[in-house]
Amino acid sequence: MTTVRWSLKVSPDTDAAVRSFLGQTGGRKGDFSGFVEAAVRERLQRAMQELDDTATLDGDFWNVAEAIRKRASALTQEQVEKLVSDAVGSARKHA
Repeated sequence: MTTVRWSLKVSPDTDAAVRSFLGQTGGRKGDFSGFVEAAVRERLQRAMQELDDTATLDGDFWNVAEAIRKRASALTQEQVEKLVSDAVGSARKHA
C-alpha cells in the first residue's frame, strides 16, 4: 500500500490521551498512524451520513471518498479554502 506523510498538530492533552490509550491497549510502533487513519475514515463516513447521501453509503471507505471527490470537483479553489478555514475554526472552537 502506498502511503503519504501528514504533519499534524494536536494539543498536549490529546497527544497524552492517545498515547496513553495506545499504551494501555498494547500499542506498538506504527499504531498511532493506524489510529489516526481509522479516526479520519470514521469521521468521513459520519460526514457523508450527515449529508444523507444514502446512494453512496455502503460502508466502503473508498466509495465514500470517491463521492466526496465528485462533490468537491465542482468547487472553486476559493470555496475549498473557505470550507477548510471554517472546518479548522470549528475544530479549534471545540478543542
